[in-house]
Amino acid sequence: MTIRRLIYAKFLVLTAMWWGWTVLVDIFVIPTVFRTIDIFFKAGDLGIAVFSKLNNLEVFVSSILVALLAYQVTKNKKALPLLVMSIVAWLIAMTYFAFLTPKLTHVTELWKTADLMGLTGVAEYPDLQQAHQFYHKLYIGTDVFKLVLLTVMLGYGIWKEEEWR
Repeated sequence: MTIRRLIYAKFLVLTAMWWGWTVLVDIFVIPTVFRTIDIFFKAGDLGIAVFSKLNNLEVFVSSILVALLAYQVTKNKKALPLLVMSIVAWLIAMTYFAFLTPKLTHVTELWKTADLMGLTGVAEYPDLQQAHQFYHKLYIGTDVFKLVLLTVMLGYGIWKEEEWR
C-alpha cells in the first residue's frame, strides 16, 4: 500500500467516523436523554457533558484530518478542495470547543441559579431562557452545516478516489 493510499484510507475512516458519531449523538443520544430524564436541567447537564467530550474528539480528529490533507496537498494539488473543507471543519470544532460549549455551559449555570432564586434573568442576560435558546439554535445550525460539510467531504473524497493513487 502506498503512502497516498494509506492517507486516503485514514481520511475516509476519520471523516466517516466523525460523521457517524455526530449523527448518533445529535439524532439518537441527546433526544433520548431529553425524553428519558424528566428533570430539564439534569438532562441539559448530561447533554453538555456529552457534547463537551465530543468536542474534544472533534478537535483531535479535525486536526489530524488537516495535517493528513496538508501533507497530501504537498504531493497532489488536486486534494486542495478537501484541505479547505477540512480547515472549515476544524474551525467549526474549534468554535464549539472554545466558544459555543463554554457559552452554553455558562448560560445554563446562570439560568439554573436564577431559576432557584425565582429570577428569569441577570444583568448580563435579561432573559436567560432566550439567551440559552439563541446559543442552542446557533449550535444546532452549525452542527447541521458541519454534517453537510462532512457529507460533501466524504462524497468528494470517494468521487475523486483515483487521484489518491
